Amino acid sequence: MVLLHGHPYLVRRALYLVASQQIQAEALFAQAIGDRGPFGDHLRYHLFRIYEKKDLVQGFLQVIHNNTCPDERIARLLSAAGLVRREGQIIVPRCQLYADYFREHLHG
Repeated sequence: MVLLHGHPYLVRRALYLVASQQIQAEALFAQAIGDRGPFGDHLRYHLFRIYEKKDLVQGFLQVIHNNTCPDERIARLLSAAGLVRREGQIIVPRCQLYADYFREHLHG
């Protein structure tokens, strides 16, 4: 739950891979943020969607590091893309998997 925060697609994928014995649970967690890991295709898809949009990248890095996004338009776009969620007054990455992956791949 900590890694995926109930993300429907990611949870379903993780359960399928473990249940079909394609990967052990320990390996799934160890390889989670790898480009060749169990979620690599999904993570790369989102990375390529925002990579050339510097305002989205900077906004997402603000969310990852400070749990804030000063530009409400950027916050709404990141939320619409499914990358962030609101918790009261703060904005956080949708799940820890996204925070870890994008922190590494967006060089933040």
